[in-house]
Formats: sequence, structure tokens, C-alpha cells
Amino acid sequence: MRKFDITVEDAKRGKQRTDIVVRDVLIVGYGGRDVEKTKEHIRELEAIGVAPPPTIPTVYQVDVANVTTGSAIVVTGKETSGEAEYVLYHNGDEWLVGVGSDHTDRALERESILRSKEVCPKPLAQQFWRLEDVRSHWDQLVLRSWVIDDRGRRKYQEHDLTALLPVDVLLDKLQLFGYVVQPHVLIFSGTVPTLEGFVYGHRFAYELYDPVLQRSIRGEYEIEVKGGTAQ
Repeated sequence: MRKFDITVEDAKRGKQRTDIVVRDVLIVGYGGRDVEKTKEHIRELEAIGVAPPPTIPTVYQVDVANVTTGSAIVVTGKETSGEAEYVLYHNGDEWLVGVGSDHTDRALERESILRSKEVCPKPLAQQFWRLEDVRSHWDQLVLRSWVIDDRGRRKYQEHDLTALLPVDVLLDKLQLFGYVVQPHVLIFSGTVPTLEGFVYGHRFAYELYDPVLQRSIRGEYEIEVKGGTAQ
């Protein structure tokens, strides 16, 4: 169990600081709504030697200690990269929506997807929206990310949420798979395809953009390789 200081932005009442307690963390893999888009992500992984999943979506449970709101993470492998994902959190009263990065060790992913996720911190932006404020225009929300490496800063991912399972469908599938979706659970929802394949940069930025209410949630972090530097 861990406590985090966040800001919740209510579309009518504005922003309010609060603490949240996270007891469980679920990472959803292959959470695409469009079968072809999901297969595209699977092909990305197969290209680096990762076996296709037994089920779609797939769910991995990681330690709460992996979640971080810090501005830097430390990894042990040189082939790691971020994934922008919308994040769900239940505070006991309602669902909140945020954004995070399912940072993953791509080399280790060839051997064990679960282990590749367990060894990397999971950056989380400290701002959330109420799900009810965005439910009516959910599909218009946009996930974006940028990677910074020796070639500079460039866009890495960009797609609206039509790429991913709708919230209610995702929650139903989690319960179908035997996961208890209860208060204080944090869910990383699955990601959208990259624009150029995996890039192992030294910095990663991610965003959830709401074009209807004209607002964004953003996060950014440095990637430090233990005993070396990312390229």
C-alpha cells in the first residue's frame, strides 16, 4: 500500500489537491479495441522475439512499489522504453482517469513479459480527471508521447482512445479474468502503437489530451541506466 499526492480536476469545480492510497496495480497488455491495431502491437513485439499472448487482453499484476511520480527512473537494461497509457483509479467513491507510462525492458520481454514489467518503474502523472467528466466524449481523448535521444525530441505515439477498449468493457474483462476491481486499485490500460518502432531514449514524455474540454495531463521523466546511459 502506498500513498500519493495528486490533483483532481473537476470540470465544474476546478482543481483540488488530495491524497490517494494505492493497494493494487494491474497492467493491461494487448488492450486494443481494433483487432488489427492490436495485432500491429503484437507484431512489434514479435519482431524483437516476444511470443504472442495466450489471451487478449492479458493482465499483469505488479508491486505498488513500482509506481513513481518522480522525474527520473533507474533501469538496469539499455533496451527499455516507455508506453503512454491512460490510467484508472478508484478512490472509493468514483473512477478517476489519469495517464502514466508502462516503462518496459524490451530485452527481458523476450524471456518474460511479466518480469520485463516488474523490473521497471511505472511513472504516473499527478493529475487526474473525473471519469464522469469525460465519459460522453471518451473516444476523442488522445494519448501522445515523445522520446528524447541523441537525435533530439520527436513524437513517439499519437492516437485517440478508439484504439483501446472502452472503460466499461475493460473493467468487465478484468472481472471475467478473476480480478477484483475494487477501491484503491490502479489500472494501466494498455497502449497505442508506436510511430517508428521501439526507441531507447534517455527521456520520455507522455500526455492525455482532451480536445473537448481543452486540457491535458502530462508527465515526463529521465531514464538512467544503472552502470551506463540510455542512447
